[in-house]
Amino acid sequence: KGDEAHPNYRSRLLAQEFRDGTPSLFAATPPLEALKTLFSLAVASNSKRRIGFIDIKKAHLYAKATRDVYIELPPGDCTEGMCGKLNYSLYGTRDAAHNWEKEYTNTLTAMGFTVGLSTTCVFRHAARNIDIVVHGDDFTILGTSFDIAWVHGKLAEKYELKLRGVMGSPLNPGSLSEISVLNRVVRWNSSGIEYEGDPRHAEIIISELRFK
Repeated sequence: KGDEAHPNYRSRLLAQEFRDGTPSLFAATPPLEALKTLFSLAVASNSKRRIGFIDIKKAHLYAKATRDVYIELPPGDCTEGMCGKLNYSLYGTRDAAHNWEKEYTNTLTAMGFTVGLSTTCVFRHAARNIDIVVHGDDFTILGTSFDIAWVHGKLAEKYELKLRGVMGSPLNPGSLSEISVLNRVVRWNSSGIEYEGDPRHAEIIISELRFK
């Protein structure tokens, strides 16, 4: 991930699974309108609520396997004639993202959240007035600083994660004013929240068309 100026290298053990004719397994992703709605709600709260950004590390590995999947073990970890059977999902298997969706949905509903009707990637905690949009392993949370800390603490009980930051209005000292989410730049200034597409796209087009 990242770019030449800010590289972000990831390395994982992957499985390679081939389609066997069975239907593909669906994993939902939220529309961009869900994230934009979250930002609109933040601005409408008159600076009382902030936006937290949490990444779950190695998310698929927390999702239990829901079918029998056998893998060839990597060199150094195998005995001749033996293979491995997955207890948890592994990146590269066809249902890993689907299983992770079930895992985080169970976690959030156990915390008191209800699942959205228009998309299963949107959650709301009515009692605490917290809204969450989940895109893969990225959790975008709208709530007070106390509420964001509560969500962070509850998720940290089950998953290894990173709180990338908490963004707030200029009236909230100590909050981030700008952050990148899903390769898009989001800024919160005195006039509201600005949402900018991936700036690298323009750079790539200029480079490919050889403009100067």
